[in-house]
Amino acid sequence: MIKKYSSLIIFAVIEIILALIANISSVTNNSLLISILTGLFLIGSPVIYYLLTRKRQTEFTSWFVFYLVFKIAPYLFSMENNFFQTIFQFKIYLNILFLFYLVFKAISFIKNFRKNVTQKKNDNIDEYTFISNSLQESVKFKKLGKMIAFEVCSFYYCFIKWTENKNTDTYFTGYKNSGVSAIYIGLMFVSIVEAVGVHILLISWNKNFAIIFLILHVYLLINLTGHLKAIFFRRHFITNQKIIIRYGLFDTLEIPINTIDKITKYEGDYEKNKELVKFALLGKLEPHNILLELKNNMQINLPFGIIKKPKRVLFYIDNVSEFLKTITDKME
Repeated sequence: MIKKYSSLIIFAVIEIILALIANISSVTNNSLLISILTGLFLIGSPVIYYLLTRKRQTEFTSWFVFYLVFKIAPYLFSMENNFFQTIFQFKIYLNILFLFYLVFKAISFIKNFRKNVTQKKNDNIDEYTFISNSLQESVKFKKLGKMIAFEVCSFYYCFIKWTENKNTDTYFTGYKNSGVSAIYIGLMFVSIVEAVGVHILLISWNKNFAIIFLILHVYLLINLTGHLKAIFFRRHFITNQKIIIRYGLFDTLEIPINTIDKITKYEGDYEKNKELVKFALLGKLEPHNILLELKNNMQINLPFGIIKKPKRVLFYIDNVSEFLKTITDKME
């Protein structure tokens, strides 16, 4: 763990030492010394960080580190008679350039995505996996990359994805007979009715809180709609070597067939424990009819950064008998 973040720790220690020295009264009153320390903090340390990390992948890119340092430097160093005072007066323009850069990267990503996703010939990869992998490769900070990927996929399925992909006989759906559509639509309808009453009360009390509540509620509806549409469009897929389970905005789960101990039809109740994971955002409110038991524990990435290592997986398949027959034949 320490080795993984060694470059970041060295950088942070140098920056803290420079900031502490700059706050000594004798240094603060010396315009030359404070300017030198500001320059080391602003330029010297990021350069050291770049040299330490240029040959390996890191959690924070050098550009992100420099931007972060540039943002906090004016609050740590005295700007009176400071050589860098003039530069910080134009920080608004740096923010604008950074915004344009983000817009440019977003447009480039969308163009490349539309081009690549239409050309992809690998049935193992759908739009969710493609977007998630692309963003996590672009964003070096892995947890932040997963969060951004979740949000982008949520908006993609909510507003952009409207047509089904071409499917083969090896694809299986998990929503037609489950009643999951009614569950989510009913949940969203109830939340809207409840939100209207809460919003009216908040307006009479505090308009700012009312606006914040409205934004959060719209955001929640977008996520729920995106998740429901992702359930519709993402299909489970079977190859000769593995089962690919796709459920809404959950990460794709690939299970090699030779790691499966047993797979059976199962519709009964279950007890929550660390050895079991159910592919259902709403837990027991959503049905299940397949129990897959593994030979060994397997790591599964769930939304919100949750990681589990179960041996049993529950999920729902519409054509359960055909699904079980296909898997059984491949296991034999």
